[in-house]
Amino acid sequence: MLSPGCLWNRSRLERYADGALGTGGARRVESHAGRCPACLARVESFRRLRTLVHAAAPDAAEPDWSVFWPAVRARILREKPSPVRDSWWMPLWRPFWGHPRLALGSGALAAALVLTVSLWPAGDDQSLAWAGPVVVQDVSTPDPDRSVMVYSSPDQALTVIWLFSPDGAADES
Repeated sequence: MLSPGCLWNRSRLERYADGALGTGGARRVESHAGRCPACLARVESFRRLRTLVHAAAPDAAEPDWSVFWPAVRARILREKPSPVRDSWWMPLWRPFWGHPRLALGSGALAAALVLTVSLWPAGDDQSLAWAGPVVVQDVSTPDPDRSVMVYSSPDQALTVIWLFSPDGAADES
């Protein structure tokens, strides 16, 4: 049965079988594997797999470094280094480079500006400066079954007239 100890140690079993865990981690995994037959079987299968891989893999030859480093030095001398281009934002940052107080102050100022813009009230009537007050007038008509409503802005730039008929339909002119 899967226990919390199994879930905790499952990712460490392979490293334990390879001997790659530290002393404390190895002691905890060994303690758990001694009590849990499923985890002990997994450790044994990892050990068998490791033995098979080592038996099948040929011994790697030691690399010949005597040829490598002279070739690296020759290439360094032969090739001209290409210039390193700065990022686009680097000229903007350079004035603040050696001045941590200035950099911190400008960062705090930018954060305050972002916070102010994001928390600016948007639902007030004053925030909608382009939408001024509207004057509503009720105009009487000779027909008692009809009524007229006139909506206009104070500067008379826009006027809307609604005619209401007795059947409930409205005509806009």
